[in-house]
Amino acid sequence: MLDSKLLAAGLDASRYSPHKLRHTAATLMLKNGVDTRALQEVLGHSNLNTTQIYTHLDNAALHEAAMANPIGRKTKDEIEG
Repeated sequence: MLDSKLLAAGLDASRYSPHKLRHTAATLMLKNGVDTRALQEVLGHSNLNTTQIYTHLDNAALHEAAMANPIGRKTKDEIEG
């Protein structure tokens, strides 16, 4: 059934699977502000570590997290000061 829907959408069905689509959906939900615990419930995982396998943080998110730390906004000279 998924293959026919992908083909109807003009997509190469050999490049997609339910697992890949689930993984993408989880990653997009996380990037759009869904809490990890809520995502765990949506995906039906009993262990949060399993949910984290489905999620990827991009470089922008990592940079934003680093900049949220006051030390991340200081120059090398200010830190060594």
